[in-house]
Amino acid sequence: MDAGLCEADAVWKALGDATRRAILDRLRVGRASTGDLAAMFPGLSRFAVMKHLGVLESCGLVVTRKEGRTKWNYLNAVPLRRVYERWVGMYEDRWAGSLIGLQRLVQEPEGASMPVGTINISAHVVQTEIIIASSPERVYDLFFDRAHDWFYESEESRKTQKTIIERRIGGLFYMETAREGGVKDQNVLGTITMLKPGRKIRMRGDCTIPSAFIANMTIAFEAVAGGTRVSVEHRMAGEFDEGLPAEFEEGWQDGLKKLKVVCEG
Repeated sequence: MDAGLCEADAVWKALGDATRRAILDRLRVGRASTGDLAAMFPGLSRFAVMKHLGVLESCGLVVTRKEGRTKWNYLNAVPLRRVYERWVGMYEDRWAGSLIGLQRLVQEPEGASMPVGTINISAHVVQTEIIIASSPERVYDLFFDRAHDWFYESEESRKTQKTIIERRIGGLFYMETAREGGVKDQNVLGTITMLKPGRKIRMRGDCTIPSAFIANMTIAFEAVAGGTRVSVEHRMAGEFDEGLPAEFEEGWQDGLKKLKVVCEG
């Protein structure tokens, strides 16, 4: 893999955590000791803050210098600039035009009876992972074959609802609900856009969110000591409440725990 792509992946992952972003915001003002940064997060242990600093340092966003017994942390904006030039700069005109067009579509009514409104566009990244005591190939297979058993719906809804993930490019990730008379309602959460058997899946869709919303969901399967690390990166953009990312994070964590039970059971 291209070294630049590896660096970009590491930077995106580092920026996906709110604590790490807060650390970078602080270092924009000037250097700070590890103790100063730890004091910013009373709810975290010093060790936890040091782990976050380790992630930032490993991808080059933070550089350190020792002066006596004090370790100073500095912001290094070079990796951010590289990511910006590679992934943002070349698309910014297209994205800006698309978002402006979306906002205009909502604001300008088709007829006199349609109310005029505005929307706020937001973006967020949810990341979570779990270790499962099984091979990547088996976990990958059961992700598809036992979707109904791990997907994070309530036990009550599972009695009438079935979750299906079609294992093919263009395949649908959807929920099917039975009604009286044999009628079935179907809600598509996403569409498969990437398949790397035993390694990675990517889906794109609106996750049945009725507002102007789109999400890219990447699920990776990596062999590690003790089994397989399953990691989820859920990138979302559009119109959504500030509490939605936490709901998605809770949902993925619940789903991964159930997938672990399916695979290890």
